[in-house]
Amino acid sequence: EQPGSFTLQDVYDRACESSGNPEIAPALYAVGKMRDLVSQLPSVDAANELLFEQTCQRLVPPTLLRDDIRACTPSPMEYWLYRENFSYQISASAALTYMIACTQRTPAKLNISRASGSICLHDLVPTQATPGLVHSKEPVPFRLTPNIQTFVTELGLEGIVPFAIYRVVQRFTGTEHLLRDFLDLFVRDELIHVPAVKSLAAANPQALAEMCERNVKLIEHRAGQMVEILPAKEVQDQELSPMQPLIRLMMQAVAPANLAKMDFIWAPWL
Repeated sequence: EQPGSFTLQDVYDRACESSGNPEIAPALYAVGKMRDLVSQLPSVDAANELLFEQTCQRLVPPTLLRDDIRACTPSPMEYWLYRENFSYQISASAALTYMIACTQRTPAKLNISRASGSICLHDLVPTQATPGLVHSKEPVPFRLTPNIQTFVTELGLEGIVPFAIYRVVQRFTGTEHLLRDFLDLFVRDELIHVPAVKSLAAANPQALAEMCERNVKLIEHRAGQMVEILPAKEVQDQELSPMQPLIRLMMQAVAPANLAKMDFIWAPWL
């Protein structure tokens, strides 16, 4: 974290102060509209998706981050370099948070350097779907919300981001045992903080070892998804990208239908 850094939450707070809207405006809007929309649309999911789209259009435009950074950047060249570095940084963030199932990335946990665009991740703690299982049930694999998409640009999403995610994960998986050597200690330390797991470990150390091994394999599986390259014949026959498994994850992350299912605290429009 550097002096002069800011978070996505800071960007939103400044926009609210400038527009006069309260910070809870999206929640108030949803409460006021949800009942009517549910009666008009075929499902709650459809109502949530429409609310998400209306929130982006009326209350939290996808240009807040871009405009905030552009206003503080002295020249087009510096803005371009800043955006390029940010794109690489957000890619590394996506790779790391997906690997360890750290999906609770609220806007205040993404700290951005005002000088360079480098990112500091606060509270990088794995999600445990159940005590002892490092897994997330969230509909999006990592944070790639509309304001981040707009700032990175469509070109960045198709070029820099997938390439950078692939390279980051490849550095872990390309060297034998590098990822596993790191995970063996990391996973154990994270699991042992859970009271239920701590009690189990005290009564049966072997059970803790098996639990750690299961979670390490899950993380290795997620890492493998991001570096999987499809066979040339499959790519040609089905007209897919060679990096289709990673592209599929990115499509899940940016899909409005998935973002609309995220909690208000996560601020999916930001």
